[in-house]
Amino acid sequence: MGEQENTKNKWNKSQLFKLLYGLYHTKIPTMIWGNPGGGKTSTVKFLGKTLGLSTEIRSGNKSDPTDFSGIPYLIDVKSENGGKTLKFSEPKYVQIMNANPNGILFFDEITTCSPVIQVALLSIIQDCQFGEFKIPDTIYRVAAGNYNNITGTHYMSLALMNRFCHIFYDMDIDFFMDGFISEFKNYEEAKINNEDQIIINKNKYRLAVVNFVKQYPEFLDAFPDDGAISDPHEFAYPTPRSWDMVVKILSYLDENEPIYIEELVKGCIGDTAGTLLIKFIKNFKIEIDISSFVGREKEFHLLYPDRHDYVSQVMSSMVFFLEHNPKKYMELWIQVINVLHNENKTYGNYAPYDNLIMKYLRSNIKHLLDRKILDRENFPKLDKRIQCYDLLKIEIEKFLEGK
Repeated sequence: MGEQENTKNKWNKSQLFKLLYGLYHTKIPTMIWGNPGGGKTSTVKFLGKTLGLSTEIRSGNKSDPTDFSGIPYLIDVKSENGGKTLKFSEPKYVQIMNANPNGILFFDEITTCSPVIQVALLSIIQDCQFGEFKIPDTIYRVAAGNYNNITGTHYMSLALMNRFCHIFYDMDIDFFMDGFISEFKNYEEAKINNEDQIIINKNKYRLAVVNFVKQYPEFLDAFPDDGAISDPHEFAYPTPRSWDMVVKILSYLDENEPIYIEELVKGCIGDTAGTLLIKFIKNFKIEIDISSFVGREKEFHLLYPDRHDYVSQVMSSMVFFLEHNPKKYMELWIQVINVLHNENKTYGNYAPYDNLIMKYLRSNIKHLLDRKILDRENFPKLDKRIQCYDLLKIEIEKFLEGK
């Protein structure tokens, strides 16, 4: 494919299905790159059929901005001054997707979309919204297109590119020969972690990413300085958004084979950052599993109380689990705070962890109020349970006054 030929791993049709099957469960927008006529579209259709879901197809070379924004029209304004205002009709795809909230929205031939259409797609791919119209965020957005050296294609903008996990597809001879006999039905499903494991994994992998970025700060946000990708093979690059995608992929799919995980990670942050992260994660371990203390909260203790990085990791993990399941982790949250506060006594008049406690408690208390887990009636009950409650009185009063 000339200068645009990609040197990344290319996956055959069966493997493409497995990648898409896993990504469907993460709901991470996906971009499939490949040659025309290889089976990208048929694989997406088969994914929808396998999952028993509606697949709505929007074709790039037949799209117009009004397909996404709706057709504008004027209506009378009901006011003393009268006049008219501009409204937009609800696009057909919005109606279809709202009726099928777990379905698939497939943008075929996306590389034939003009720059104007690409701008329209930015908010749809990222936020499931365009203007006043919104589709459920449970919709799986997937796109397919051809490399830029093929006639009729447009270069994808970097902003749109960064919203996808990129997969590179090719038909290999073995699968082609076998598929002609089996009618291309030899598909394998990816392993999906259960809900509890996903939550535990999210805590683990977000901490891993934070520690990785501390070690390699150049990969926090590697948007090309010149506004272009100098290496045309690097369709993915690291940004805070793509790091979130990586954490989600690892949380849902880390039980699959290493090459599968590696492909998806690189599809979000590129080859260089992806290779380094995979190596980093192999050696990364959370030094204490907070979730394992549910039901035996009194057994919790600090393994390394003199290490600020360790204590910060404990508190960060505690905040994460509390926000995901306040009722399940409330008792452990209180115990962790008390253990940490008591540790200050070993330092005499200097209490190094009080500021850390305050930092996380402020976040926790606001979250608990917003979720209505705590209110004016049961907040005072914390006075007898949280030993450093006096530190929080002013903060708590501010929160309560604002409610």
